Amino acid sequence: MIRASYLCLTVACLVAACETPPQRAPRPVPPPATRITVDPQAMSRAASAACEPAVAEALQRRFPQPGSVMLMADREQYYQRPNAQTSVNGEGVFEPDDSSAAIGFHYACLYNARTGKVDDVQMRY
Repeated sequence: MIRASYLCLTVACLVAACETPPQRAPRPVPPPATRITVDPQAMSRAASAACEPAVAEALQRRFPQPGSVMLMADREQYYQRPNAQTSVNGEGVFEPDDSSAAIGFHYACLYNARTGKVDDVQMRY
């Protein structure tokens, strides 16, 4: 009788082992992707601050001795672009020399927030 109970116990253990799936270690859950959010107004201010000297430099390349340059901040428009870029479109006036005749212009400036630099400036006179 004791042998029969050992035999039943052995068979019961084998059956239990066959019915229980193998245990796997839990996979580590990766942390959620970190997304840095930036205040759109702060981004616009940074883009505007970077674009002003870039636009003035573009004018100096075309007109080596410009007189006064005035960008109209109230006419700037900001557009968010892919890849952390902001497009600043605006208007301004400048004097091509020290005369009193002023020339109006439109500009489009592409600011890259990742590098903190201006990628491109386009001018229309």
